Amino acid sequence: MLARVLSPSDFGLVGLAWLAINAFDFLRELGITSALVYRQEEDDSVSADVAYIALAVASVLIYAIVFVSAPWIERFFTDADGLSAILRVLALTMLINAIGQVPYTLMAKNLDFRNKAIPEIIAGVGNSIVAITMALNGFGVWSLVGGYLTDSVLRNALVWFFTSWRPRLRFDRQVWSEMFSYGKHIVSSRILIFGITNIDDAMIGRVLGTASLGFYTLGYRLSNLPATHITKLISSVMFPAFSKIQREQERIRKIFFQTIHVVALVAAPISIATIILGPNFVHTYYLGRWDDAIAAMQWLTIYGFIRSIAANMGPILRAMGKPQWLSALALWRLITMAALLYPAILWKGIVGVSILSAAVAIVDFGIAAWMTKRLIGGSYFTYVTSLGPALLVAVITAGVGWLMLSLVPPIHRMFPLLIALIVMAALYVVIMWWADSLFRQLSISVMRRFGPTQNLAARL
Repeated sequence: MLARVLSPSDFGLVGLAWLAINAFDFLRELGITSALVYRQEEDDSVSADVAYIALAVASVLIYAIVFVSAPWIERFFTDADGLSAILRVLALTMLINAIGQVPYTLMAKNLDFRNKAIPEIIAGVGNSIVAITMALNGFGVWSLVGGYLTDSVLRNALVWFFTSWRPRLRFDRQVWSEMFSYGKHIVSSRILIFGITNIDDAMIGRVLGTASLGFYTLGYRLSNLPATHITKLISSVMFPAFSKIQREQERIRKIFFQTIHVVALVAAPISIATIILGPNFVHTYYLGRWDDAIAAMQWLTIYGFIRSIAANMGPILRAMGKPQWLSALALWRLITMAALLYPAILWKGIVGVSILSAAVAIVDFGIAAWMTKRLIGGSYFTYVTSLGPALLVAVITAGVGWLMLSLVPPIHRMFPLLIALIVMAALYVVIMWWADSLFRQLSISVMRRFGPTQNLAARL
């Protein structure tokens, strides 16, 4: 909805602001939250207090650095007038997030995801309402800023209604030293991963300007929306879960392959539909204003699908005490992207960057699979059996949906696409129900939790 009202440059400016904020955020966080999850002491209240104080102090210092350096950051990018003011306001989210970061981490550590989800959902809805309302009233780029600030305030205020933990002013140097010793490896890998995932935005903003970055941002969001949410969910669940069973190799291996199977069942049809049917959606819904994002979106969908599967591997490496392996893998990816990114931009602009991201992701997945195999065993063939069927069925059903686009009468400009998606989804569910036992088990489990389908689930 926002893309119907705002311009590509608006999205580009906010994208550059987040790029700068996220770059500094690693120095603020220092891997402390990951260390808090990794520590398995019965009483983690001291660790939590240490983490809370460290995050509070670091947030103030890093915000001050962002505030002072904002004008230099604006001058670095092409066609970025107004970035300095946006950056200074949006960076307030770092201070706000420090208020609720530890209770959210403790919820994840204790697998209390219901209470963790409630404030996040409310904050997300608040974000959308504020951003859309401001955009419709002519606030332009500031509508995006207002939405993000609303999200941060609501999320970090509401979390305290869902947690019994309260911080105490105590600081243990020994505990801090232990947490920092573990966290520094997490920080190094995250800095490298940040460089990998954001160097494209930085180069596009520097070389091509905010409008091109806006097209690239929309393409990335549409192609990676499922992967982003799946990745976030998996990382928040699997790392604490694997940490609790870090010495049970066989159990971890079984859970890992079941998880990537489940992720593929969800991510494969969404990703394939984005590649095959997504161009029709972008052109029709946005009335041709965002067509320059289509080719980039299709290539980035490949990257997004791989990312949703690979999200399972990082938690295993961290939970089994090998965060340095993540650093090595990330260093390879960063060197490759840094070497090839500028030639890719000169070759095909944002499409060249998208092709490069997809290619690097494929190679990176192979290396990560080898690392994971060394830790938990298993075979490469298991990856094929876990991912292949969902991908094959998704391609077939999306192809049928694509044929429907030309057969359905255009009663409304979006009607053929709606019918195509319904046909694809129905065929996918029918075929996977017949062919995949895990899909049947999950479907029945979901129906049992949903009142109107409980009787049907009992008969099945």
